[in-house]
Amino acid sequence: MSRILEECLQTTVASEADLVQLRRQSRTITTCTVRNGIVEDFSSMSLRGVGIRTLVDSKSWGFSSTNIIDSESLRNALKISLKLAKASANARNEEIHLEPAKARVADVSATGKRPPLKMSPDEIAEIPLEAYRGANEVKQVVDVKATYVSIEDDKYFLDSEEVQIHQKTNRVQLFVDVIAKENGQMCPASENIGHTGGLEIFDTVPPFHLGRSVAQDAARLLKAKAPPSGKFQVVIHPTLCATLLHEAIGHPLEADLAMTGGGFGERIGQLVSSKLITIYDDGRVKNGLGYLPFDDEGVESKRTVLIEKGVLESFMHDRTSAALSGSTPSGNSHAWDYSVEPLIRQTNIGIEEGDYSEEEMLEEVKEGIFLEGTFGGQADSNADFTFGFQKAQSIKHGELGEEFRGANVAGNAVDVFKTVDAVGKEAVLRPGACGKYQFAVQGRIVPSIRCEILVGGSGG
Repeated sequence: MSRILEECLQTTVASEADLVQLRRQSRTITTCTVRNGIVEDFSSMSLRGVGIRTLVDSKSWGFSSTNIIDSESLRNALKISLKLAKASANARNEEIHLEPAKARVADVSATGKRPPLKMSPDEIAEIPLEAYRGANEVKQVVDVKATYVSIEDDKYFLDSEEVQIHQKTNRVQLFVDVIAKENGQMCPASENIGHTGGLEIFDTVPPFHLGRSVAQDAARLLKAKAPPSGKFQVVIHPTLCATLLHEAIGHPLEADLAMTGGGFGERIGQLVSSKLITIYDDGRVKNGLGYLPFDDEGVESKRTVLIEKGVLESFMHDRTSAALSGSTPSGNSHAWDYSVEPLIRQTNIGIEEGDYSEEEMLEEVKEGIFLEGTFGGQADSNADFTFGFQKAQSIKHGELGEEFRGANVAGNAVDVFKTVDAVGKEAVLRPGACGKYQFAVQGRIVPSIRCEILVGGSGG
């Protein structure tokens, strides 16, 4: 396989470009969904192909892909990529002077102790079935959906700068969604786990226990009312903090969004959050869903400090944005698969741990709310956000009290993070996904935080 790719780089057509990048990928995605004890869907999808990217006249990129991997198909895709780059270059004036790549050969494997491919279909189906059985133990439960997903990737990257990288990874996830019902009242709850590795994740968090825990949440919240509305001092659990970090802070720190005038675009060197906050992105966090030692431009991932003690230090960059801004590529250029161009993405984004236990964070709150779990939400490039949370509890004089059902939080992440006055000492590695133009799976490493935020409920 690598021989065919190398031959493509040595063609006369390839010599017409300033830079040629080849990405070959084989992927298998296995999905098993169990609904109310019945295997509703069990599928395995495979893809295989090569994406070719060319830079011409230091101005423009062209891209083409093929799912037929032979010499003729690769040459044709290369010609198309080059043709598109030349056509685009004629309309551009600004040049892109990329930082030279370091010639390297690397081989990375993160397949886990129990790779999914070694498991039988019956063994795979047993995972969501066990989650269903756990949830079904709770009598108020009327609907349970458990979905197992594994993504097995085998990727090669070669370019005309003598970079050759082979990466083989497995990613495993389990999603559990439950609806409880009693006296005409219905309440949903959900949770998921996931990592880069194999099925050993279920040794740590058994599917049965996960299903039962989600069901117990849904049943208990049937008796809860909506939280009050207003601005409150809150303690945000990692399950909600992860979504807030990714959407409202992470995206505005991606250079393609920041350089178009987003919320952080002109703030390098400025205080953009509490001095207790340090935020980073790191593609080398073991077991994180965003474990990607090399990105799809062949750049080695690293720990990139984005905000240090409240001060904006850097953005996440690909080679192009780094060249245009006079920065260094950070290894954040990723494509969902070979058929699309890479773009700037988070890998494993995190908040550094602080000094507070959760009990210490609570005991200093006279009146507030503890927020936990996420139902997703949205944010824009200015860091304005709206997110749903699954459950909450009142805090009065440091003690947790009445439980509430989920509602929404809203605000501007810059304003909210400036109010952070406590950061938890224990960071949790959470799985996540993103739909920025293309789908992606990513990780979030988050502690609890204490801050002020607008809560939108209907309880007062």
